[in-house]
Amino acid sequence: MTHDRLTLILVFAVFAVTALAFWNLLWVVVIAASLAVVILPLKRWFCRWVGEEMASLLTAVAVFLALTVAVGFTIAVLALNADYLAGIVQGILAWIGAEGETAVGPVQSAGIAAWAGEQVARFGDWAGTFASEVPMLVIDVIVFFLALFMFVFQGEAVAAEVTAALPARLRATVERMTATSVDTLYAIYIVHVATAVITFFLAIPFFWLLGYDHIIFFSVMAGIFQLIPILGPSLIMFFIGIHALSLGDVRGAALAAFIGYPIVCAFPDLYFRPLMMGRRAAIHPVIMWIGFFGGLVTMGIVGFVLGPLFLALAVAGYRIFIEEMEDAKGAEV
Repeated sequence: MTHDRLTLILVFAVFAVTALAFWNLLWVVVIAASLAVVILPLKRWFCRWVGEEMASLLTAVAVFLALTVAVGFTIAVLALNADYLAGIVQGILAWIGAEGETAVGPVQSAGIAAWAGEQVARFGDWAGTFASEVPMLVIDVIVFFLALFMFVFQGEAVAAEVTAALPARLRATVERMTATSVDTLYAIYIVHVATAVITFFLAIPFFWLLGYDHIIFFSVMAGIFQLIPILGPSLIMFFIGIHALSLGDVRGAALAAFIGYPIVCAFPDLYFRPLMMGRRAAIHPVIMWIGFFGGLVTMGIVGFVLGPLFLALAVAGYRIFIEEMEDAKGAEV
């Protein structure tokens, strides 16, 4: 028994040292592992025609290319409309400055202008910092792809080996929590992407009706912001409303408030997202949102995945605990 304990201590010590050694890349591995769980059905589909290893490679390549195309398309749209976006921001700032001068005097208006200039300068510093981190970002991308492939290829087998090695009673609990994890990850990835795509297509006719041109640009922005639950789409529509007011377009501001927000923002976020989450996630959507925001605050970008996952596991653990207590009470009677 002592030898077994020492072996376990040694194994977990190796795990801990490995995690510390690769700490800066750990978030990439976590994202790859969680995404691999969701895309396993695609691997099984490829397995109809090719071997498991080739199916895993095709799955990883397909997902990686899809992510690359999506990110590349988004960056291209933003880059092509950068001048237009800068013009909108300058117009809004000029309008705020004019309104501020009228309402609170030139001193406060100058303060607004100084604040705006400071924000622009900070954006320049951020852009320079991002450029300096490009080499590390390339390494992150390479590690992400390799980790994704390995998790897709060997993940199921490793999970099955670990589960089979557990005692029977503990195995049942782990299997329940595993099912909860899979459903939660599905809700995080698939539901988020689906909601963003729905928002994109709902935004196209709205921005066509708005009449400001650059329809794809505004629709892409709406889809991107939809990835931030609750706040995101509301912020983009608020921005559109302020832009319309800065142009003196009361009609555009009214459209943003009474058509754009309910249809493009609220409808996908408050109807489609909870509906699709409810089919797989066994916890209330509000708890998911707490996990999103709380995870981002406490764990950074990886918290967007781990936050809801940990809360889902906590809810599942609570239900298992209650069942255990009720079984114990029944046994006493």
